[in-house]
Amino acid sequence: MAAFDYAPAIVLLPFLSFLVSVGVAVSGRDLLPKGGALPGIAATAGSFLLSVWMFLTVSGGQYYDETIYTWAAVEGSFELTFGLLIDPLSAMMLVIVTLIATLVHVFSLGYMNDDGQTGLPRYYAGLGLFTASMLGFVVADNLLMAFMFFELVGLCSYLLIGFWFREAGPPSAAKKAFLVTRFGDYFFLIGVVAVFATFGTSQFAGAEAFPVLAEEVLLGEASANTFGFAPQTWFTIVGLLVLGGVVGKSAQFPLHTWLPDAMEGPTPVSALIHAATMVAAGVYLVARMYGFYALTPTTLAIIAFIGGFTALFAATMGVVKREIKQVLAYSTISQYGYMMLALGSGGYIAATFHLMTHAFFKALLFLGAGSVIIAMHHNEDMWDMGNLKEKMPVTYATFLAGSLALAGIFPFSGFWSKDEVLYEALVHGLGGLGGGEAEGALLLGAWAMGLLAVFFTGFYTFRMVFLTFHGESRSDTARNPHGVGWNVKGPLAVLGVLAVVAGFVNMVPVAKLTGAEIEFLHKWLEHGPAGLTSEHYTELTHEFAHYTAGTLAGGELGTALISGGVSLALALAGVGLAHVLYNVPEPTEHTDKLGGIKTLLYNNYYQDEYQVWLATGLTLPVSRAADKFDQGVVDGVVNGVSSVSLFSGSRVKQLQTGVVSNYAMLLTLGLTVLLVVFGLLGGWF
Repeated sequence: MAAFDYAPAIVLLPFLSFLVSVGVAVSGRDLLPKGGALPGIAATAGSFLLSVWMFLTVSGGQYYDETIYTWAAVEGSFELTFGLLIDPLSAMMLVIVTLIATLVHVFSLGYMNDDGQTGLPRYYAGLGLFTASMLGFVVADNLLMAFMFFELVGLCSYLLIGFWFREAGPPSAAKKAFLVTRFGDYFFLIGVVAVFATFGTSQFAGAEAFPVLAEEVLLGEASANTFGFAPQTWFTIVGLLVLGGVVGKSAQFPLHTWLPDAMEGPTPVSALIHAATMVAAGVYLVARMYGFYALTPTTLAIIAFIGGFTALFAATMGVVKREIKQVLAYSTISQYGYMMLALGSGGYIAATFHLMTHAFFKALLFLGAGSVIIAMHHNEDMWDMGNLKEKMPVTYATFLAGSLALAGIFPFSGFWSKDEVLYEALVHGLGGLGGGEAEGALLLGAWAMGLLAVFFTGFYTFRMVFLTFHGESRSDTARNPHGVGWNVKGPLAVLGVLAVVAGFVNMVPVAKLTGAEIEFLHKWLEHGPAGLTSEHYTELTHEFAHYTAGTLAGGELGTALISGGVSLALALAGVGLAHVLYNVPEPTEHTDKLGGIKTLLYNNYYQDEYQVWLATGLTLPVSRAADKFDQGVVDGVVNGVSSVSLFSGSRVKQLQTGVVSNYAMLLTLGLTVLLVVFGLLGGWF
C-alpha cells in the first residue's frame, strides 16, 4: 500500500466535513450532535494520521510530485494543472497544519458549543473549508494552484472572522481583512502571470520548474522572455510582485493592519489563522519558491528589512494593549517578521524552524487566551483579571510554557528558533559587510531591529502573564471564574508539551559547542527533490546573493554563543522589567508615564487613519477625476460619434419607405441627375 496514493485524501477529508456541515446548515435542522463538530474532528484527525504517514514515508527518502488533473492546455505553449508536491518541507507543514486544526476543532467544543452559540454548522463548515484550503496550498505543485488556494484561505478567513455578523465589529473586521489582503494579492496575481509569460510554466519542482529555468538563465544556459530587462532585474520585479501577496497574508508592514482587527472572530479561529493557516501561508510561499528568491539579492535584502522592521514595529505596539488577544495579535505580526528576516538573510532552515515552533506556542497561547476568556465570561481586558493561576492551574502552566517560548527563554522552543534567526542575520550581515556589499549593512540593520524586538517581546509577554494570572483578582468575574472542561484542557496540554520540546530538533549553539548531531531539522531539509533542498539554497545564496558567513572575535562558535547570549539577556531583561512593574498585588499601568508615546502606540502609529486617508483623501479624488475624464472625454467622444451616426441613419432611413412607386421615382431622378452631370462634364471637355 503506497502512502502517496492517499495523499489527495489529506485535502479531501476536511473538504468532506465542510460539505456535511453545509448540508446541515442549509437544512436548518439539528441533524448532528455538537453542532456538527464531530465530522470536523474526525476529518482533521484522519488528515493528521495521513500526514504523519506521509512524513514517515518522506523520511525514508521518497518524494511525490505528480500532476493530478490538466484543466487547460495551449499546445506548444503551457498547461494549467492541479498536482501534488510532497517533500520534506510540505510533509512537515502538513503535520503542523493538521495537528493544530484537529486541536482547534476539539477546543471549539468547549469554546463554542458550551456557550450556547447559534450557527455552529456554519462555523464548523468554515473551519473545514479553511483547513482544506490551507492543506491544498501546502501540497500545491505549481504557483497558479498555490494562488487559487491562497485566495480560498483569504475567503475562509473573511467568513470566520465575521462569524458573529449580527454584531458591529466582526463584519467590519472581516471586510478589512479581505480588502487589505486582496490589495497584496493583486500584485501576487500579476506575479503569477509574469512567471507564466517569462518561463511558460509555474511548476515548483522538476527539470522544467521555473526556479530551475531562472537559475539556468542567469548562468547563460537558457533564455527567457524578460521584456527588455536584464534577467536578474526582471526576476527581482517578479519576486517583488509575488511578495505583495506574502506581505498581505503574513501581515507584514505596511499591510499588517487587518490582523489586530481579526480578533473580532472566535478565539479558536484566531489560533488557526495565526498559527497554521492564513498568516503562515505567506512565509510558507517564500520558503516554497526559495530557489527563485535566492537568485535575487535585492529581493532578499528587502525581505530581510521588512521582516526586521516589522518585528520591532509590532513589538512596540504590544507593550500598551489592554486586551489579551490584542497583545497576541501584535506578537504574531512581530514573530512572522522574524521569519521574513531569516528568509531574507539566507536562513531558509531558521525560517522554517521558527515557523514550526511558532505554530505550536502561538496556537497554545491563543487557545490559552480562549480558556481565560471562557473563565472571564468573554471579557478580554487583562486589567479585569488577576490571580487566575490559583483557579486555572492547567491553563496557567501551559500558558506559561507558551509565554516562555514566545519570549525566547532557554530552553523553551522559541529560544532555539529565534536564536537561529538572529544568528543567520548576524553572520550573513557580517559576511556581506566584510565583502563591501551594501546588502550586508542592510542585513545588520535588520538584525539590530530584530535583536531590539527581543526585549520588547519579553516585556509585553510577561506583562500579559502577570496581569492575567498573578496579583489580586481585580473583578468579581476573576474571583469566581467559569470552569473549563477537558476539551479545553486537552489541546492545551498537547501544545504545552510541544512548546517545551519542539526546539530540541535543531539546537545549533549546542551542536557547535559539542559537535553532537542534534541539528535534526538541518538534516531533514537537506534532502528532497533536486533543487528543493537547503543545501542547494545555500549554494544559490552564496553564488548569486554573495551571502557568505562572517564571524565575530572568537570564531564561528563564539559568534553563535554571543548571539544566543545577547538575545537571551535581552529577553530576560524584558521579563525582569515586567516582573518588577506588574508582578505585584495591585499593578498600575506604568506605560501611562509614556504620555503621548503611549497614545501613539495604543493607536497603532495611526496606521489605520493613514490608510483611510489614502483611500478617501487620495485614491477617491483621483478615482473621481478619472471617472469625470471617462464620462466627459472618453464617453463624450464615443457618444458624439454615435450621435452623428444615429442622426444620419435616422434621416437616410426615411428614404426606405417600402413603396415601389417611390423607388421608381428615385431611380428615374437619379438617372436624370447622372445624365445631366455627365453631359455637362462632356461639354467642358
